[in-house]
Amino acid sequence: PSRATVPELCATSHGCEPVYQAQDQKWPWGIDRMYKVLTARKRGMDPLDDYFAWPLYEHHTLQRTGLGGAQNIETIEPANVKAILATRFDDWIIGERRHRALRPCQGHNIFTSDGAFWRHSRALLRPQFARDLVNDLEATEKATRTLFEAFGRVDEEGWTRMQDVKPMLLRFVLDTATAFLFGESVESQRALMNSKTGDNVDSDPGTGRLAGSNEFAEAFDESSYYMVTRIRLQQLYFLSNTKHFKKAIALFKSLPNRIVNQKLQQKQQQQHEKEEGIPSKPQQKRKFDLLSSLMQHTKDETELRDQTLGVLFASRDTTSSLILWTLILLAEHPPIYQKLRRLVTQTFPPPSSHQQEAAASPLLDFPSLKSCRYVQHVLHETLRLYQPVPLNSRVAVRDTVLPVGGGPAGSKPVAIRQGQQVLWNIYAMHRRQDLWGDDALEFRPESLGGGGGSPAQWSDGRGRRVRVHAFLRRAQDLSGPASVPAKAKQARVEKTIGLTLAPIEVRLRLHEAGR
Repeated sequence: PSRATVPELCATSHGCEPVYQAQDQKWPWGIDRMYKVLTARKRGMDPLDDYFAWPLYEHHTLQRTGLGGAQNIETIEPANVKAILATRFDDWIIGERRHRALRPCQGHNIFTSDGAFWRHSRALLRPQFARDLVNDLEATEKATRTLFEAFGRVDEEGWTRMQDVKPMLLRFVLDTATAFLFGESVESQRALMNSKTGDNVDSDPGTGRLAGSNEFAEAFDESSYYMVTRIRLQQLYFLSNTKHFKKAIALFKSLPNRIVNQKLQQKQQQQHEKEEGIPSKPQQKRKFDLLSSLMQHTKDETELRDQTLGVLFASRDTTSSLILWTLILLAEHPPIYQKLRRLVTQTFPPPSSHQQEAAASPLLDFPSLKSCRYVQHVLHETLRLYQPVPLNSRVAVRDTVLPVGGGPAGSKPVAIRQGQQVLWNIYAMHRRQDLWGDDALEFRPESLGGGGGSPAQWSDGRGRRVRVHAFLRRAQDLSGPASVPAKAKQARVEKTIGLTLAPIEVRLRLHEAGR
C-alpha cells in the first residue's frame, strides 16, 4: 500500500491503533534523553537498565522521537520480533545508515547488506556451518591451554592472583576464530605473553603469517571502537572519518588481504601444476577453514576478505560476551558451579598429566559435548539474562504492520510507515515477569531441565562448540568456584554496550583442581 493509504488500510483491515508515546523526553528530538544516556555511567547510572529497559516494562511497545524528528518504535513483544525476523521478513531491512557505519570496517558482507547480496551471502555461508568439518576442536584445545597458562601461576593454596580476565578471554576467542576462518590462528594470547617476557615473536608484517601477531589483535580492537562510535553517532557517523580512523582500518585489513592473496596464489599454482601434469608434493591433511572453503565458490579477493571479516566480528564479541557473563554468574553462584563441575568430571574425567604433556588429539569431541546438557542449560540461562546483542533494529522497506503494541492495552496492531525504524530490546524482553515468572531476574539453569529451548539463538555452530568446550575444560581443570570481591557481589555489574553487551571488567581469581 502507498503511504497515504496506510491509516485507512490499518483501520479497516488490521484494526491498527496508535502506539503509546514515551514521556521521558522534553527537548526536541529527545536530545535531553540522549545526553542522559551518553553520560549515564559518570552519574552512576546504567544506560541499559535505567534508560533503555525500564520504560518498556510498563509499556511493552512505545514510540519515541529521534534525531531529525523521526518517530521510532521500541518493543519487547515476541510477536513483533517474530514478524520482523520471520513472518514479515521481506518488509524489513538493516538500512543504509547502519551499512554506512559498518562497511568501512567490515566491507560488504552478510551483516552489512540487504536484498539480493544478502541472499547471495546467506547461500554462500550457510552450508559452511552445517557440516561435520567444523566439529574439529584441536585449535580450541590449544587456545584453551594457552588461556590457562595466561591466568598465571597459582599460590600455595592453589589460587591465581585477582585480575581482570576479560582481555585474556577476548584473545582466546580471537585465536580460535582466526584458526577457523583462515586456517591459522593469530595466537594473540601467546604474542602478548611473549611480549611481557621480552620474547617477542611477532611475525614479519610482510610475510602475511598470522601466528604470533599482536598487531592484528590491537587493530581489531581499534576497528571495533570506531564501529561502535559510528553507530552511536547515527546520522552524524561521518564525523568519525578522521585520519586516525582510516589508518586503523587500513592496518586491520592489511593482514587478511595478504592471507587471501596468498591462498589464491597457492590455489592457482596448484591448478597450474595439475594442468601441466606436474606431480603434486605430498601434503599433510589440512584442517577445515572457512576461507579455503569459500574459495571453492568465488575468487573475488574483496568478497573473500569481507565475508570472513564479517564472521570474525560476529563471532569474537558474541562468544567472549557469553563466556564473560557466565564466569560472573558462576562466581556469584558457587553451588551451581559445583554442580556443573561434578557432572562434567563424571562425564569427562580430567586429563592425566601424561595426556596434558602429550598435547595430542583433543580430549573432547563435539558429539560428547552435546551430551552434557547441564552445561548447555547454564549457557542458555546466561543468554537469557545477558544476551550478547541486547538491542537490535530494522527499517521498514514498505508500509507494513506489527501485530501488537497499539491501543491503551497494547494489544492492537501498529501501523508502520516505509522508512520507519523499529528497535527491539531483547535484554528487557528476557526480564519480563509475565513471560519468565516472578524470579525472572534470577539465574536458574535448572528451569531449563525440562527440555525447554533456548531463549535466544546461538550465533553459529562454531561459536557454540568453542563455548561448550571452554567451559568443560575449565570445569575439568579448575575446582573453583571462581572468586569475586565481596564488594563486587553487592554492586550491580557495570556493563558496556558496544557491538555486544559485555561487563566492563571481570575481576576473578581461579582455583586449580587438586590443590
